[in-house]
Amino acid sequence: MAEPQTRKERRDFLTERAIRFFDCYGDELESISQLLKIRLDQLASAYTVENELPREAVDVHHRVKSLTRFLAKLERTDWPIFRYPTDVITDLIGARVICWFVDDCYGMLDYIQATKQFRIMPRSLEDYIRDPKGTGYRSIHLLADISYDRVKSYGKQRTVVEDRMICEIQIRTKLQDAWAEFTHEVHCKIPSESQADYETVIAEIARRLAAEDRSALAVRDILQRQAEKRELDFGNE
Repeated sequence: MAEPQTRKERRDFLTERAIRFFDCYGDELESISQLLKIRLDQLASAYTVENELPREAVDVHHRVKSLTRFLAKLERTDWPIFRYPTDVITDLIGARVICWFVDDCYGMLDYIQATKQFRIMPRSLEDYIRDPKGTGYRSIHLLADISYDRVKSYGKQRTVVEDRMICEIQIRTKLQDAWAEFTHEVHCKIPSESQADYETVIAEIARRLAAEDRSALAVRDILQRQAEKRELDFGNE
């Protein structure tokens, strides 16, 4: 097929290609997303045990970007030509690791970087907790190459082969996640003439929440002392 020339031709061509991709590979993407969550849950379980924290102190959410959101992203980037969606976006599959305490964001990052279950993409790490965006957004972002088993067809024969998919992982505190969810919901409702005032206000909210995150570390210390006391009492029985 000839390369589309006009913007409309490109949009129609890529929309059709995206629909075919999601129709063919939607179930596979969901399976990879579930695998990503399982592997991150395993790391979260190991991390909370080692650091004497309740298991729920690290939670994992996962998702596959919907066709609607993918097309919206193509629209914002002026419909770049792609063969596969991962040619133009890196967050087709994503996960959020949500920690009670800010220090544990870095602890989980260390675990993710140390495990052989992921291959961290070079220069993909972005630390918006130490270096927040102007709006106040705080989170750690990285891209990980995850391996999975895929059924491949050779004529009438089928075989299982190892394949890889790039995924985006975000790590943030519960307070940072609440801020991100709140601003995501209200952002599109703010008129353009009020945008500057809005960004000033949400940046100030983010700064206050960051201070509360630092204060919350005292709670983590209490939890860890309590766990140490239980272990000591158990050993003395």
